[in-house]
Parts: sequence; structure tokens; C-alpha cells
Amino acid sequence: MQRSCHAADVARALRFCTQAGAAKSGAEWIDRARRLEAFGYSALLIPDHVIGTQLWSVFPALTAAAVATTKLRVGTLVIANDFRNPLLLAREFATLDLISDGRAEIGLGAGWATRDYESLGIPYDRGRVRVERLAESVRVMKRLFIEEKVTHEGAYYQLKEAQVAPAAVQKPHPPIHIAGGGRQILTLAGQEADIVAIIAMVGGAGQVRDRREMTADASAEKIGWVREAAGDRFDQIELSMFLDVTLTDDPEATVRDLAKQLDRPADQITESAYRVIGSVEDVRKRILEMRQLGFTYFCLRGPNVEDLGPLVGEMAGT
Repeated sequence: MQRSCHAADVARALRFCTQAGAAKSGAEWIDRARRLEAFGYSALLIPDHVIGTQLWSVFPALTAAAVATTKLRVGTLVIANDFRNPLLLAREFATLDLISDGRAEIGLGAGWATRDYESLGIPYDRGRVRVERLAESVRVMKRLFIEEKVTHEGAYYQLKEAQVAPAAVQKPHPPIHIAGGGRQILTLAGQEADIVAIIAMVGGAGQVRDRREMTADASAEKIGWVREAAGDRFDQIELSMFLDVTLTDDPEATVRDLAKQLDRPADQITESAYRVIGSVEDVRKRILEMRQLGFTYFCLRGPNVEDLGPLVGEMAGT
């Protein structure tokens, strides 16, 4: 494993969030947000897809979680940029930031799932084009948070005297969290984001393109791309990653079952830096290993998110 720690790591505290798309009811959603806050999770983040029956509309769900809590940050991981105009997106996040009293996080991505695009009836452009469009959108959104009126004539967006109201609480804007696995989008993230999520590159159906994508060495290489693009501001960037966790007393059997379920070779699962199947101590060990690369913001997912609450509280210092 290559080591790629940056100078701010010693001072930067570990943070933990989870990604959830829905609950059985509004009451259950609110109760879960409150429990996550009590455990010491920093944020509840929602993915943005229009396929499937277990994914809620992003902003109403985040607003409910924000109103039900006092410290828990709320945001997206991530909004698919192609689904919304940057003016509308900036207004949604500004409103969420106001309602939450400055607890919003703007998670953005270029969009990847072909079924989303098919459902919406919009073109699924090449990755290069989707990232170019995201880059223009991010820069327009930043101006919308800062400037009173924005006029913009770009390759993908045209705005005339556009305004965002209400004003966001966080200045100059809520933190921008860009997730990606390719060099083009991670270069953009290094230039523009406050938080950068390093992920494996996947195809439009969610398949991993290369098994090396799941390794710590690949993550270290990608952090290098971010560092190169960020220059002097690299130490200001918070690096984040997903960690899918299954707690079990029988890791081998669990791996076999998961390999069958996912239709993947078992070694692809056991070699993944983004997955832990085992004990709470195994989870702690992986977090500390990945911290050595520079990661300090961990998005824990899977069936044991709340079981990991005591570990989160301990490692986050809450």
C-alpha cells in the first residue's frame, strides 16, 4: 500500500457519515436521523437516482432530517448533475442550508447509471462530456452563491441575471463534495471541491471496470491526481471514501454468500479496500489503514451502520 498522507491529517479529526435513500415511514426516517446524531455520525447523505422503489426524493427527505436534529449535517452523495439546472440546484441547497442552520453539504457527481437516464428520457453522453458539464455547473453554482446576479453564456448553460434566494448560511457556500473515480473528474474535484470522494470507476450498469479499482494502491494513485490538480490548496481538502461493512463471526461464509449475490469472484470482495467483512476491530483497522493514505471522512454503509455507532463515537472523539 502506498502512503499518501497530507499535512493536515494530524490536525483533521475523523468524520463519519452514512448514505441512506429511504425508510419504511417518515417517523422511521426521523428516528434514524436522531439515532445517528446521538452515535456521533457527522452526516446523513442521500444518493440521487430515479430508479428503484427504495429511493426518496432528495430535498424533502434531507429537510425532514435537518428539522429533526440539531448537529447532524445533511447532504447528497451525490446529486447527478445532469438531472437539474445549476440555478435550481443552488437554490435547493441554499434553502436546505438555511433550514438546517448551516448544516448542508453539496455532494455532486457527473451521473453514471444508464437506467436513470433512460427513465428520464435524456441523453447519456460520454463520460468526458458529462464531466465537462459538471465542471461548468459547479463554477456557475459557486458564482450564484457569491454574486448578487449572474449572467453566464457557456457551452452547456445560459443564465441571465440569475439570483439565488434565500442566501446560504455557510460562506462563501456550503462545502462542495465531488465524488469520482477517473482522472478528469478528480482533477475537477482537486480544483473546485472542499471534500473529494475517491471511488472505483464503474460502468453504466454499476460494474467495476477493473479489479485494481478496488485496491488501496489505486486510491493512492487517485489521491495523487487530486493533489496535482489542487496545488497549494490540497491541505484544505477533506478526502472521503465509502466503506461497506458487514459484521460477522464467519467471514468466509459471508464472503461466499456475498460473492454469489453480487455475481463476483470472492477474491474481488476480500481484496476491496472499500469493504470490510468481519469484526468491529477489523473495521477499526481498515479505517486506520486508509487514514494513512489521507482519508478522514468515511461513509459507512451496510446492515450494521448503527451497530458501528460506539466505534464511530470513539474514533470521532464524540
